[in-house]
Amino acid sequence: MRILVIGLGTPFGDDAAGPAVVARLAAEGLPAGVEAVIPRRPDALVDALEGAEAAVLVDASRAGLPPGTVHEPERGALREARALSSHGLGVSGALALAEALGRAPGRLAIVAVEAGAVAGDGLSAPVRAALPEAVRRVRARIAAFGEEVRGHA
Repeated sequence: MRILVIGLGTPFGDDAAGPAVVARLAAEGLPAGVEAVIPRRPDALVDALEGAEAAVLVDASRAGLPPGTVHEPERGALREARALSSHGLGVSGALALAEALGRAPGRLAIVAVEAGAVAGDGLSAPVRAALPEAVRRVRARIAAFGEEVRGHA
């Protein structure tokens, strides 16, 4: 099974939470079959998803929660929000396009870290403090995807 962990965001302020989580996961080591991806362009998400059976998207969010809150929004929540991220295409649009092109994985989870400071150099203190919890949640989603596959084998 090919599982992707995709860090979405820009290098500015708390929008860099997704790439920071994915970089930390990669540095700690990922299980066999799990690949860390940090797309450099917003439209690269569509291409990155191709061939994956499961994906965990990690991004900053603006859901009105306290900065640094780690949550796992349902896929439907993406359609209701303007975007989880500040990139042009947006997560919702990229996922819709991937589905239309037959590139979307069958299993998808989203781990979001609520942003505080959008601009600036580096992550704010609340978002930086939330990184270990976000890493833990991503690892839990990866494990759950593996259990789902073993349960259907």
